[in-house]
Amino acid sequence: MSRRELADAINAYLAGRTRSVIDAKQIGKMEQGKHRWPGALRREAFRVILNADSDQELGFYIARQRVSETDQPASGQTFTDLAPLTACGPDATAITSLDSLRRAVDNAVCTSTMSPASLDDWEEAVTEHGRRSRTRPAALLLDELQADMVDLTAQLNGRHPASSHLRLTHVTARMAGLIFLTLIKLDQRGRARTWARTARIAADEAGDRSLRSWVRAQEAYVHYYSGDLREAVTVAAHARQLAGNRHCVGAALAAALQARAHAVFGQVRETRAALDFAEATLGKLDAQSAVASAFGYNEAQLRFHEGNAYTHLGDTAAAWHAQRTALTLCPAADYLDRALIHLDQAACLARKGDSREAIAVATEAMTALTEQQRTGMIATRGLQIIQLLPRPHRTLPAVAEFRTLLGSNTLKGEADP
Repeated sequence: MSRRELADAINAYLAGRTRSVIDAKQIGKMEQGKHRWPGALRREAFRVILNADSDQELGFYIARQRVSETDQPASGQTFTDLAPLTACGPDATAITSLDSLRRAVDNAVCTSTMSPASLDDWEEAVTEHGRRSRTRPAALLLDELQADMVDLTAQLNGRHPASSHLRLTHVTARMAGLIFLTLIKLDQRGRARTWARTARIAADEAGDRSLRSWVRAQEAYVHYYSGDLREAVTVAAHARQLAGNRHCVGAALAAALQARAHAVFGQVRETRAALDFAEATLGKLDAQSAVASAFGYNEAQLRFHEGNAYTHLGDTAAAWHAQRTALTLCPAADYLDRALIHLDQAACLARKGDSREAIAVATEAMTALTEQQRTGMIATRGLQIIQLLPRPHRTLPAVAEFRTLLGSNTLKGEADP
């Protein structure tokens, strides 16, 4: 097939399901690695037309168009090795595009009705993004979320029945929530707050109190990692209020956040009360909610949050017990939480005055990550470990090596609490 024939086939397959179209020029850019990975609907169309069984196989179909006869892929090489269609981090152009997209979503949610077409696909797509958020490097996930949000916004701008409006608005709230969570992982705090507002608008439109509670609870984490602890506690309290008597993920997340914030203030009684509430709520979640996902909450996450809270309280024994349990429960692929747990262990050691061991633990945690994974929040937490050391200890050779490991990923500005 020529590029034009392939584009025409894609557009014919998606006729009536999306108003956006693809042309031969875009397909050419994909073959050259200059165009982002297509969104969920287009991936489906490509898979069907090219007879690909999976996204990975689809990637090979696209990648091999630009692999010369003398540069064939080695056995076991992945599509990411051959044709990276996503950036390693958000550059200025990508961030500007993301801002424009957010404004379009705000407008679409408030002004349009939705169709039932592909609703199951969209709900599964956003659920899958939630699962992958635990293991996918934030910069790559952000690019994929943006691609799907472009297609979702095109759906939102259609003229459709009100029942479909509610379902797609629900998906939009969850997708926007994932975007602001990913932005906070990349330490893009201001933009994370604006996308949190977009998620809140969509959740309010959907009218689902459990969803509204989840969005507000996750928004509380944006304030927490931005250093505004009092606002974080206030927003978390609102999340719990929205949940009411519902045993939902938002209520558990909000209570865990309150515990961590109270611990920073040294409020022992409030910290333990919030942890008790989070644990009680976790015990009442249904099986679909007690999962490793941005949309779920499980014991591994609770023990991580518990360990972080006790770290701030200076209760090293309780912190170490929670951290060890969290590491036992946390999957090896969940690089972010595992790294943050190890950095909490390093923080405990630093507060005890064992600077050498603290830097050794922090260095081991960072070394286990790829350069791409050591960006944003993790780099900021690494910087915080150095700041916890007594000033004379910051000149130790091991500290200098740790700074080198952080390299360009060491961010200037506020370290997270």
